[in-house]
Amino acid sequence: MYMPDNFLESLEKKSEEEKRYHKSQFQYDEGNDIYWCQEGKKLSLYTEVLRNGEKPLGIYQGEECGSCLIRAKCTKGKVRTVSRDGREDLMEAMRKKLKTPEGKQTYQKRMYTVESVFGNMQGNQGKIALSLRGLIKVKGGFLLSCLVNNIRKIVRKVLASAITLEELRLARTAEVVLAKAG
Repeated sequence: MYMPDNFLESLEKKSEEEKRYHKSQFQYDEGNDIYWCQEGKKLSLYTEVLRNGEKPLGIYQGEECGSCLIRAKCTKGKVRTVSRDGREDLMEAMRKKLKTPEGKQTYQKRMYTVESVFGNMQGNQGKIALSLRGLIKVKGGFLLSCLVNNIRKIVRKVLASAITLEELRLARTAEVVLAKAG
C-alpha cells in the first residue's frame, strides 16, 4: 500500500528556501535520541506528549539557538523545536517508498481510482462527516454512500450510451458493471 502523510504533501509545496530549515533537514540520531540541525547544533528531548492509545510525541528543543547566526531564518521563537511522532520511522519508510519510480507510478493510480471517489463523496455529496455514531452505523453509512456513488456511475454511463441496459442486465456482479462503466 502507498499512502503519503500530510507532511510529505506539504513539503513538496514549499520553496527551496523554506525546505532548507524544514524538520526534514534535521538529522535524527536514534542511538542518542537527539536531532542535529544544519549548523551542527543539538536539539535534545524536552518533553513527551502522551496520546490516548498511541505512541508518545517527542518534542525536541535546541540548546544553542541563542548564539546561532541563522536563528531568525530557522525559527520565530527563542529556540527551535522539532516534534517526532512515535511512528516516525514508519512514516519515513513510506516517504522513501513513495519517492521511488515504482512508488510514484503506483500512487498515481490511486489518484484516479480511490481519491476521486472520496473527493466526490465529500465535496459533491456533502458527506464531509458521517452523521451516525458507532462503528456498525458508520460502516453502514459509508457503504451506503459507496453504493450511491456506484449507482451514479452506472446511470451516467447508461445515459451516455457507454453501456446498454442489456449489458447491465447480463452482468453478474457489480464489479463487471463498474469495470465497463469505468
